[in-house]
Amino acid sequence: MDENKTQTSASQKPGTLWLTGRILSTQQVGTDKENFPIIENIIVTPAADVFSYPQKYCVMARSKFGSNNQDITIEVEVQCRPWKDQKGRWHYPHYLWAI
Repeated sequence: MDENKTQTSASQKPGTLWLTGRILSTQQVGTDKENFPIIENIIVTPAADVFSYPQKYCVMARSKFGSNNQDITIEVEVQCRPWKDQKGRWHYPHYLWAI
């Protein structure tokens, strides 16, 4: 096994992964507490084989990763962004966020 590949996977913390794919679309979906934009980036990864469909990932970030149809490789992390609805109930959705 390649030594660099082993070091990379060993140094990677839990809840993070690398995505390699193409940007399908980007859009601003809100702002945070400091009024910075929250951008939703849809990334499509290649299919594993000819019988599979490509996977789509929604990655949140503070900025766009690039233009549509641009190939990228990015490290993402699973994060929770709790919010309270109008009835006072808390929701805990988990999103992929760019590191």
